[in-house]
Amino acid sequence: MPLKGISIRFRLMLLMICLTTLPVITITWQATNNTRDSVEKEMIDANESRMMWASQYLTELIQQMDTLFYSVHIQTELIEGLSVVDELEAGERYQLQNQLFGTLNTAFYSFSRKIDQLTLYLHAAERAYSVHYASSGMVHSLDIGQGPWSRMLSEPVGIYFKASGDTLSAYHSMNEFIGQALVGGISVRINDRVWEQAATILQSEPESVIFLVNDEGELLPGSSSAALSDELRDSLPAIDIEPASVSFTRTPNYYLFAKRVGNGQLDVVKAIPVATVNQSAQKTMTAGLWTGAVFTAVSILLSIIVSLRISRPIVSLAKTMRKSHIHDFEMKSVQSRDEIGLLEAGYNFMMGRIKALIENEYQHEIEVKNAQLIALQAQINPHFLNNTLHMIGGMALAKGAPEIYRITHVIGDLLRYSIRSDDDQTVSLSEELAHTANYLFIQEQRFIGRCIVEMIAQEEAGDVRIPKFTLQPIVENAFEHGLQRKEGQWRLDVRIGIIGPRLVLMVKDEGLGMHPTKLAGLRAELNGGERELYSSAGDRTERKGIGLQNVHARLQLRYGKRYGVRLFSRSGQGTMVVLTMPVTRSKSDADQATERGKRHA
Repeated sequence: MPLKGISIRFRLMLLMICLTTLPVITITWQATNNTRDSVEKEMIDANESRMMWASQYLTELIQQMDTLFYSVHIQTELIEGLSVVDELEAGERYQLQNQLFGTLNTAFYSFSRKIDQLTLYLHAAERAYSVHYASSGMVHSLDIGQGPWSRMLSEPVGIYFKASGDTLSAYHSMNEFIGQALVGGISVRINDRVWEQAATILQSEPESVIFLVNDEGELLPGSSSAALSDELRDSLPAIDIEPASVSFTRTPNYYLFAKRVGNGQLDVVKAIPVATVNQSAQKTMTAGLWTGAVFTAVSILLSIIVSLRISRPIVSLAKTMRKSHIHDFEMKSVQSRDEIGLLEAGYNFMMGRIKALIENEYQHEIEVKNAQLIALQAQINPHFLNNTLHMIGGMALAKGAPEIYRITHVIGDLLRYSIRSDDDQTVSLSEELAHTANYLFIQEQRFIGRCIVEMIAQEEAGDVRIPKFTLQPIVENAFEHGLQRKEGQWRLDVRIGIIGPRLVLMVKDEGLGMHPTKLAGLRAELNGGERELYSSAGDRTERKGIGLQNVHARLQLRYGKRYGVRLFSRSGQGTMVVLTMPVTRSKSDADQATERGKRHA
């Protein structure tokens, strides 16, 4: 019997050694063979992501440069005056140049994080006007027959990039709308930190080299300083670059990634030596082999220990089973409480828990992904929309459609005012008037020739602080409920003045007016009644947007019950809305008025 027991233990030990070591050896061997492919694929995926990221960064740079060029290009009257500056009197010439340098400095400091210098060239005078950090205005003669400016002489050209010494510069020609004759050009010197940021995104391997190529195939400043090998020099022109995706090419010694930026103004090329991937994979494979060897040794040792611990209860269980009759033994479950029974029960319990946890985790993951998808679908970047509107306006102006440019510019101003955050939610009256004027401009474009608007404000009231969105909702209310339902000519008057310690805003329309029932309902609402509106016939309708109650409530909440909205109307004659509030000319005065309002409330 002892010999038989030892034989069972030995066989069990060998079986466990085989079961533990063979999978480790097999997996280690397969992992070693697959490591290089895995490292290569991971490197390719990571660099394609980096190329897309860098492309987005440089595309935004090109869009910003386009915006800058258009903002200077639209100053047509100023540029036309400078073309004949030599024919002007000294005083007029000095005043015109000061106006130009003011415009250039405004444009330069709007993009000062991206550029180091802004230059405007006028072809008729062969003269260039430059601004940079060290000088707010410099005039010098410029011959564009050679050098980076010369490309403008052959044909009208949009934004393009050239080397200017050791720095990267962007250029854009200015041409007449009719005839396309060359008027001049604009140039900006790109800040070195811009390309350093892009290089930081791309430089994932120390041995990699990065090249910046313009649309003429020239290497631009910012490209890696390492000397080009013959293989790289021959491979760069042969790369077939897709417009919307990252192009990947493998040569005997390099992995080449290329991405076209913008509309082809720039190409970004990154080259990674194949030896770099081989070295990385070699380290991983060596580590894998050592790890496999360690796990194999540990598996053998643990197999011996575990087999000895398991074999004893198995032998004991086998003896017990041999003593039992075959018909009394049931393999479906173990009735005893020894290690085998506890192990089986624990295993069943563990598997049940694992299954429940997996199901819960899977459901949670689905919910998280759904929430992320919903959040992503609902995300809108107002600043991106604002920039897009201005870009569309610039394009419309370049295409000879100033009306579209004006409308998109006004819509952009409306959007920017709406999303702007103010600490105390107050603005100057002049800012609110400008916002209201933009809204009225849109309405006048919708109803050309039908509406006469007269807006008069005392000059000394321009710096008075008022709550944001105080006047424009009232004007919008006049259009929506008073004027649009009336046929024929419309008229809207806005009067603003200071009477004693109060600021008074009056909005009067010659619309349909209101039925006495509707007027009484609105006055009751302003005094704290139910939030309801009435049609011109006296029927109740649903409230939409920011209405009288909203403005009235905000004024009384900020300044107290003595201030707010007053409403006057006659059916068929029109409606007048009067707003009153204290005169506050600074944020501190506004805060004090708010505190007084809270005490009175």
